[in-house]
Amino acid sequence: MRFSNFQLVAIFLGCTFLTALSNSSFGQSTDNATTEEKGYKFTVALGHAHVHEGVEEGDNKWLMMPSWAFNADYVINKHWALGLHNDLILEDFAVEEHLNNEEHTVLERSTPFATKIVGTYKPGSHLGLMLGIGDEITKEENLFLSTIGIDYGVHMKGGWELAGELTYDVKWKSYDTWIVGIGISKFIGIGHHKHKG
Repeated sequence: MRFSNFQLVAIFLGCTFLTALSNSSFGQSTDNATTEEKGYKFTVALGHAHVHEGVEEGDNKWLMMPSWAFNADYVINKHWALGLHNDLILEDFAVEEHLNNEEHTVLERSTPFATKIVGTYKPGSHLGLMLGIGDEITKEENLFLSTIGIDYGVHMKGGWELAGELTYDVKWKSYDTWIVGIGISKFIGIGHHKHKG
């Protein structure tokens, strides 16, 4: 069985994520990395976009396409963050667009780029709940979207984190996208310094 470069990278990141998860579960706690009060978190992730309204050669088909995510978050405190999340699907495709309950048309999408303003709430150290709005941008037509998702981070030394993410984007009156991704994040703190004297 031969794997594409994209699949090999996904397998490598998946193995790395599982190794870090097992190390954090059975080793010493690294939750100190989650106690920063403020800072910036930058994430790069490799993913698969799933579209169940896909159209290929006139037939309906569930589409799975490679994607990249590039996220920048401002961490307000250990529970809240606000950021700009961006997803790029690396293929052109067509979908069956649902304009209303009766009319269905085929919509072409050329390497769509979705950019979203997303708020994240973390009830604990690892799990994050996301909600946001944005636009999906292509040369054919831009679509307004809302997004909801979850992420789970495994903390490492030096402010690094391995993260898994699941998001669901709703393009209103058009089509929906599920994205499953795995990536790496870097936290840069802007904590308060104590003054001597």
